Amino acid sequence: MLAGVFDHDVKVADRIGKRDSKPFIAKRPISAHLYRGKLIVLVDSESDSSSELFARVVQLEHRGTVIGDKTAGAVMEARYYPESSGGDTRVFFGFSVTQADLKMSDGKSLEHAGVTPDEIVIPTAQDLAAGRDPVMSRAAALAGVKLSPEDAAKLFPFEWLPLQAP
Repeated sequence: MLAGVFDHDVKVADRIGKRDSKPFIAKRPISAHLYRGKLIVLVDSESDSSSELFARVVQLEHRGTVIGDKTAGAVMEARYYPESSGGDTRVFFGFSVTQADLKMSDGKSLEHAGVTPDEIVIPTAQDLAAGRDPVMSRAAALAGVKLSPEDAAKLFPFEWLPLQAP
């Protein structure tokens, strides 16, 4: 995704492994399908992994504005190892082992730190109960579009899961 919003190769991070370190680069696309418009990235406390990398690179390269809540801070590279045990009855399990940390171009890791948005906008409990999305409303305003928090919430309505009987 980063390659689709930058007109040049951009360094995402340095991958710092146990034995080596190498840069992770988003290569400029060869096609003409490049988004050159205003970029507004929405994040929240559950944004993790590649969404955090995307948001932070946009910040570091001054390519757009990041708004919302501080992100999760969960970006270390891990490898999943599936396993099983047993004879007639098998138990399937697995484990993840961290392989590398990612250091951004500012020399910092996002692990346990997250991305702090350029503008912190967090819905209140009252906003959620009333069906308002102030974050999307603010993003629309940054893009030059007037959109009330009530109308913004209708764009991506939250669907509550049905209650399960105990």
